[in-house]
Amino acid sequence: MTKEDRKKIQIMLKRIQGQVGGIERMVSEEKGCEAVVTQITAAMSSLRSVARTLLTDAVDSCDRAEYAKLLKRFL
Repeated sequence: MTKEDRKKIQIMLKRIQGQVGGIERMVSEEKGCEAVVTQITAAMSSLRSVARTLLTDAVDSCDRAEYAKLLKRFL
């Protein structure tokens, strides 16, 4: 993984932290279920994106069995 790729992932993870913090605030403020679930879905999508990026990198750095195991956990 290049330094640039690592930096992109770090930025994505910081954004996810912000999303989760926003979800926590929404729950504390008793926001509507639809709004909270929408934000949870967005955070989950962001996490999937990070996982896909890491799995793409793992293709080059993992053996086939290890990669298959990671892919199975992701799916």
